[in-house]
Amino acid sequence: MASIIGSTEDLEDRYSDIFLSHSVLIVIGAVIGVLGNGATVLFYSCRIKERGERYFIPLLAIVDLIACLDISTNYVMNNTYFYDYPSNIICCVTTFLQVFTSGLSAHILLIIGVQRYLLVCKPFGPKMTLFWKRVSLAVACLFTLTYSCPLLGLSGTVTIEDVFNNHTINTTTCRLTTVDAMPVTIYVGLIGLILVCNLVMTTILCIPVIKRIRMSMNKRSRNNILNSKMEDSISNHEVTETSLSKTSGPELRSDIITPGNTQLSENSKTLNTDFGQELSNDTSQKRNVSSIAVEQSSTNDNSSNEKRNKENINKSSKSKRSSVKKRISSMFVVIITAYVISYIPTVVCVILTYTIGNFNDTILSKGETIAWLYIARLIFVNHLVNPFIYCYFDVKLKRELKKCCKRE
Repeated sequence: MASIIGSTEDLEDRYSDIFLSHSVLIVIGAVIGVLGNGATVLFYSCRIKERGERYFIPLLAIVDLIACLDISTNYVMNNTYFYDYPSNIICCVTTFLQVFTSGLSAHILLIIGVQRYLLVCKPFGPKMTLFWKRVSLAVACLFTLTYSCPLLGLSGTVTIEDVFNNHTINTTTCRLTTVDAMPVTIYVGLIGLILVCNLVMTTILCIPVIKRIRMSMNKRSRNNILNSKMEDSISNHEVTETSLSKTSGPELRSDIITPGNTQLSENSKTLNTDFGQELSNDTSQKRNVSSIAVEQSSTNDNSSNEKRNKENINKSSKSKRSSVKKRISSMFVVIITAYVISYIPTVVCVILTYTIGNFNDTILSKGETIAWLYIARLIFVNHLVNPFIYCYFDVKLKRELKKCCKRE
């Protein structure tokens, strides 16, 4: 009996530092996730109040907020009582909430992928209206409840015998299922298949959106280069016109006065005075005609400038709207990419856990336990990073945050 107790203490001492450091990181991540997602819900619901491009952001933030609270509780409980889990009810509730919130978050991202695909890749096709957004969200909630509710009866604490240091010890852990039967194995495999299909479908929808955004960005850069070249050529042309208009006046006067000077040297003074009077009358008439022409050209220039200003305003408003759409599309692409990267290792680890017979942490070395622990729980990162992505891409959220900070 004493040897068994000693083996249990050795097992706890072996993994206590690993689980303690992991629990500290989980608590820090939970605080960041709760504050970030809570601020996201507050700003998007109370300040921005948009039901168009940003409709799913506060809803996704609510799901991520619940996931941060639930997953952190589940992980800290597992780390604290890693071989002697105290409560079957806490295990059932936290396991159900973890699967429900993670699955619902994944399905909302799939809906967002469909929305962005229709908006970016099919701009002249059907759009997802507010009605269909609500319907799709309700369907996602019901579907997630359908496959996660059985966990309230299937999950729980399991006491098994493990061999450690040539001694048999009893360990009680919180497991996804407590029954080793074929229907339960099929059910767990079905959950894994649903998550894998969701990952694949979201990735398939995200790839053409990324391509279209890259094409539009390249096209925009080329248009900016062409516009700058055109503006430079127009400014150079205007400079040459103004220089020609300034030099044409003195040249015209010299052309008119030069014949008069030759006639002054050849003819008499009386004839020259008469000719000078006629010449002054002609030049005054020419000046009047030129002034009228200048006024007409100035009015034409003003009207053309007004048209250009209107066109520039329309172009700038259109470019602003398109840039906002592109930034929000890029934001959702980054969110979906973070979801794919964080979910794949967790899904693989869950499948391996229930595929390998008699799998337990005690068969792993210390380094393998660290790697397995962090890779299998990488899904927690998905619920933390989204507020930072919102702050980076959404200009309207940045503006509201700056206003709030200035008031304080």
